[in-house]
Amino acid sequence: MITCSCVGGKSYLKKQWQELGATDTPTILQADYKHHFGKLYENEYRLWQELFDSTLVEFDLLYDPYMWECLLPWLENNSGKELLYLHQGGILGNETMLPRYQRKFGQTQKA
Repeated sequence: MITCSCVGGKSYLKKQWQELGATDTPTILQADYKHHFGKLYENEYRLWQELFDSTLVEFDLLYDPYMWECLLPWLENNSGKELLYLHQGGILGNETMLPRYQRKFGQTQKA
């Protein structure tokens, strides 16, 4: 299992797993930049659009782009492994997140 911490960082997520009684934790990935929950990142907005264009799957804008930012470098180093991606949330939040991104960074083709 592979995950990332969208809130609080790697050590915070590991502590949460341990508080649940886990003796082992999943592999926790992190991007090469500090991620602030709810902040708009142009690279994540563009990646969200690229993912839709290549998969025709609408991912949520709050959690999924950051996970993909973490996951893509991992995939390059683990190309022989199969991946089953579990959506990190529903897409209902896109109704408010997409207009925020559009105001800050402009329209996407999907808009």
